[in-house]
Amino acid sequence: MRLPKRALLRGVGGLPLVVAVAGCGQSGGSAAPAGLPAGTAVPAFASGSYMARIVQRGRLVAGVKQDQPLFGYLSPRSNQLEGFDVDIVREVAKALFNGDASPARLELKPVTSAQRIPILQEGGVDIVAATMTITDARKEQIDFSDVYYMAGQTLLVKRDSTVARIQDLDRPERTICSAAGSTSEQNITKFAPTVQKVLFPGYAECVTALQQGRVDAVSTDDVILAGFADQDPSLKLVGGKFTDEPYGLGIAKTSTGFTEFTNGVLARIKGNGRWKAIYQQWLGKFGPVPEPPQ
Repeated sequence: MRLPKRALLRGVGGLPLVVAVAGCGQSGGSAAPAGLPAGTAVPAFASGSYMARIVQRGRLVAGVKQDQPLFGYLSPRSNQLEGFDVDIVREVAKALFNGDASPARLELKPVTSAQRIPILQEGGVDIVAATMTITDARKEQIDFSDVYYMAGQTLLVKRDSTVARIQDLDRPERTICSAAGSTSEQNITKFAPTVQKVLFPGYAECVTALQQGRVDAVSTDDVILAGFADQDPSLKLVGGKFTDEPYGLGIAKTSTGFTEFTNGVLARIKGNGRWKAIYQQWLGKFGPVPEPPQ
């Protein structure tokens, strides 16, 4: 029996055509991917592509943060991981499964900054959406999508602090906290070489240390720190952006075709208004919605 056809125009970035999958036991048909009933329309990916493997499995597995408000955060209200990064990777899952936005199509695994690259290289996840800056050193280890968010590093201090910029902390008796394995850690050394660095697996621990007076400041990307400041009015951001931090989705170098597919998804949501809707939901209270990064 021939597979029933459903026509779909080829989308931005080479997003694939869609066909309906015949059920098991039908002559000439293919078994439906895991969790998908017979007759479900799914993208027709090339045999051997990484996307075909994901669809056959029945879900996309993504690494995200769980301690960063607004981007990747385990909400105490819903007990679900949510944020800008989560919604971006959900768009990738929807594209893989022809718009199916059901929770079963996306498995989220919490990761720390230091775990992002190893978990990709070990095959523990398909993609990482975890406020990860694209750098030349990282591109030697993994592939990156196009830029999906442009951030910049800054400082979070107590509201009564006299610190105005990172250079004010460039003394051996001062302390700045950041996450181990992050570009923020490296930038602290560049901009304040004599300050003492206090490192934790995640930024929530750094914020706790700041609240308890154990460090003078926390330093990482502005949008991450804005989320913490939004939760605690006793904290403030100072110093402005002193770096540019282009975020990319991390993908293993062995994932054939998946980077190109993901770039197609990003191009589509940047062009159809979905990127702006996600920004408005999570970051709109901090100012006007910008144009998506190109």
